[in-house]
Amino acid sequence: MSFHVYLEPELESGIEILIKQTGRKRNSLVREALRDYLEKHLNKAWPAAVFNFKPEPRLVPFESLRGDLSADRDDIFQRRKK
Repeated sequence: MSFHVYLEPELESGIEILIKQTGRKRNSLVREALRDYLEKHLNKAWPAAVFNFKPEPRLVPFESLRGDLSADRDDIFQRRKK
C-alpha cells in the first residue's frame, strides 16, 4: 500500500536526523514507527490464555497465603520529610 502523509516540520527534522544516524530509508523508519504504535495500541485486552487459565489443583491458591502479609501503608512511595 502506498499513501502520502503530511508531517509537521518537527517530525520531518527528527526523521532526517535518524536517516543520517542510522543510514536507513525514510520508509523503513516510518514502517517501524507504525508497527510499534500498532503493537502498543491494538492489543490492549488480556490474552485469551489469561481468561482460560486453569490452576494446578494440587497447589495451594496464592490468595490463601495473603493473610501473612502486613497491612497496606497509605503511600509506600511517600518521601520522608527532612
